[in-house]
Amino acid sequence: MAERRFGRKARVPRPGYALVSVSARDANGFVHHYDDIEAPLGSLRESLAILHLHSAEMDAAHRGEASASS
Repeated sequence: MAERRFGRKARVPRPGYALVSVSARDANGFVHHYDDIEAPLGSLRESLAILHLHSAEMDAAHRGEASASS
Protein backbone atom coordinates (compact mmCIF):
# COMPACT_ATOMS: atom_id res chain seq x y z
CA MET A 1 0.00 0.00 0.00
CA ALA A 2 1.06 3.55 -0.62
CA GLU A 3 2.13 5.68 2.30
CA ARG A 4 -0.02 8.71 3.07
CA ARG A 5 1.33 12.06 4.20
CA PHE A 6 0.26 11.46 7.82
CA GLY A 7 1.79 8.00 8.09
CA ARG A 8 -1.39 6.01 7.47
CA LYS A 9 -1.57 3.48 4.67
CA ALA A 10 -3.64 4.51 1.65
CA ARG A 11 -6.40 2.03 0.90
CA VAL A 12 -7.18 0.99 -2.64
CA PRO A 13 -10.66 -0.38 -3.42
CA ARG A 14 -11.20 -3.71 -5.10
CA PRO A 15 -12.14 -3.70 -8.80
CA GLY A 16 -15.77 -2.62 -9.20
CA TYR A 17 -15.79 -0.85 -5.83
CA ALA A 18 -15.07 2.70 -4.65
CA LEU A 19 -13.87 4.13 -1.36
CA VAL A 20 -16.43 6.67 -0.19
CA SER A 21 -15.96 9.30 2.51
CA VAL A 22 -19.22 10.58 3.94
CA SER A 23 -19.75 13.81 5.87
CA ALA A 24 -23.22 15.09 6.65
CA ARG A 25 -24.40 18.34 8.22
CA ASP A 26 -27.66 18.06 10.14
CA ALA A 27 -30.32 20.74 10.67
CA ASN A 28 -28.56 21.92 13.85
CA GLY A 29 -25.27 22.51 12.03
CA PHE A 30 -23.45 19.50 13.46
CA VAL A 31 -21.18 17.69 11.03
CA HIS A 32 -21.05 13.91 11.17
CA HIS A 33 -18.03 12.19 9.61
CA TYR A 34 -18.10 8.49 8.82
CA ASP A 35 -15.21 6.12 8.19
CA ASP A 36 -14.33 5.31 4.59
CA ILE A 37 -16.79 2.83 3.13
CA GLU A 38 -15.86 0.40 0.37
CA ALA A 39 -19.05 0.28 -1.71
CA PRO A 40 -19.94 -1.39 -5.01
CA LEU A 41 -20.07 1.17 -7.83
CA GLY A 42 -23.66 0.22 -8.73
CA SER A 43 -24.87 0.82 -5.18
CA LEU A 44 -22.98 4.10 -5.05
CA ARG A 45 -24.60 5.34 -8.27
CA GLU A 46 -28.08 4.34 -7.06
CA SER A 47 -27.54 6.01 -3.68
CA LEU A 48 -26.38 9.26 -5.26
CA ALA A 49 -29.33 9.25 -7.66
CA ILE A 50 -31.75 8.82 -4.74
CA LEU A 51 -30.07 11.61 -2.75
CA HIS A 52 -30.21 13.88 -5.79
CA LEU A 53 -33.90 13.14 -6.39
CA HIS A 54 -34.74 14.01 -2.78
CA SER A 55 -32.58 17.13 -2.59
CA ALA A 56 -33.98 20.58 -1.83
CA GLU A 57 -32.72 21.88 -5.19
CA MET A 58 -34.70 19.20 -7.03
CA ASP A 59 -37.84 20.03 -5.01
CA ALA A 60 -37.44 23.71 -5.88
CA ALA A 61 -36.93 22.91 -9.57
CA HIS A 62 -40.13 20.87 -9.65
CA ARG A 63 -42.03 23.77 -8.07
CA GLY A 64 -40.60 26.12 -10.73
CA GLU A 65 -38.48 28.11 -8.31
CA ALA A 66 -34.96 29.25 -9.10
CA SER A 67 -32.33 27.11 -7.44
CA ALA A 68 -29.69 28.59 -5.15
CA SER A 69 -26.92 27.72 -7.63
CA SER A 70 -28.45 29.75 -10.51
